[in-house]
Formats: sequence, structure tokens, C-alpha cells
Amino acid sequence: MSDPMLREKKFLKPVLHILEEKSHDRNSIVRQMAVRGLGNLVYGAPEKLKKHKKFLMVILIRALSDPFSSEVIGESMKAVAKVLKELKEKDIGSSFRDLTQEIRTYFDNEDDALRLWSFVLFGILARLTKRKWKGYFAEQVRQSWVTLLLHLQDPNPRVSVECRATFHLCVPFLGLKRLQTAVNEHLDGTAELKPEELQVDICRHLAKENAELLENLYKSTIMYFFSRWEEIRAVAAKL
Repeated sequence: MSDPMLREKKFLKPVLHILEEKSHDRNSIVRQMAVRGLGNLVYGAPEKLKKHKKFLMVILIRALSDPFSSEVIGESMKAVAKVLKELKEKDIGSSFRDLTQEIRTYFDNEDDALRLWSFVLFGILARLTKRKWKGYFAEQVRQSWVTLLLHLQDPNPRVSVECRATFHLCVPFLGLKRLQTAVNEHLDGTAELKPEELQVDICRHLAKENAELLENLYKSTIMYFFSRWEEIRAVAAKL
């Protein structure tokens, strides 16, 4: 897929249709490789990416919910990340809604790699969101921000680092400037995060600024008391 020959019109369409067909294959490795190939269009024919963006997003979003293989899901996440980095908000179209919802389903997945990539993708969407989908994405953040807050102390250190970056990008969508300033003091730079101090500051600001969001934090946190992860249950109890 990185061969310059792919840029010739007569080759690109047949290759894309073959990969689309193979993305339905019974063999999960074939599906995984087909999805990887579609993501690598970014390297082989980047100038053709926007022309085929809808075609690509439909296939990759479908692969995000592969019922039989976490490897196919992970490969699709990596492919989506490559594609999104070359697009703007207006290029994604109605796929934005489906993609956002699908990504959120993996925030609490037991597979470390899927959690990590779900936070990476959510962060990419936060950077992309400007006007058209700003209201929608803000609502998705409101539904997810407590999950992000808890996974700042994810059992996997790499996941917690990615979650930190994504949480930082998402806080502005809550629309609370004082809260945002307080969070920035904790997350700016490379200093070691002190989660309990961050939680205290967040609760203090919400008690003053937004009782509705504080109630949202309370109800969402209680749900994690029943998590199968001992570490996440402990974090929720402290919060």
C-alpha cells in the first residue's frame, strides 16, 4: 500500500475493492491485514485519501466492532488514527457520531491495548472538533469525563499516560473556565500527577460552579464500585 504505483488511477480502485472484500473474510488474520492495508492508504496515496474517506470510514468503523477478534479491532483503531490525522472535522461527516460512540465503548475494556488506543482516538477527535460537531462532542465528554478521570490511575502505566493527555484535551469541552484552569495546573508539563489533589480541586470547583456536573460525577463514580478491577474500584472509592 506504500507503492507509488498505487497513485495511478487504474490501480487504486481495484485494490481498495479487494481490501474491502477481504475485510469480510472468515479468517481474522485476513480481516486484520485488510484493515491495515486500508489504513496504509495514508502512505501510498495520501492525495486520494479525502476522495475515498467515506468508503474508508465505513469499513474501519465496522471493523471496530468485530465480534471475534480483538486484533482486528486494535488494527482498525490504528488505521483510524492514521486516517484521522490527515483529515479535518468537515471531512469526517456523519461518521463522526458513529466513530465517537464506538470508541467510548472501549474505555473500560479489559484489553490494555484497546483501552490505550480508545483514549488516543478520543484525544484525536478532541483536537479535530471545531464547530460542526462541537456540541455533540461536548455531550460525549460529559458522559465520559468521570471515566477518564478514574483511568488517570489506570492499572497499566502506558494507558494512564494516554488518558492524561486525552483528559487534558477534553476538559475545555465541559465549558467551565475555572475548573479548566485548576486542571491545567495539575496536567500541564511533565510533573508527576497527584490524582487525589486533582480530585479534591475538581470537587471543590464543581461544588461552587456546577452542581449538576457534581451530581454526574457522584453517580458515575458509584457505578465503578462494581468494577471487576480492584484498582479501579479503589480509585472510585477514594474519589
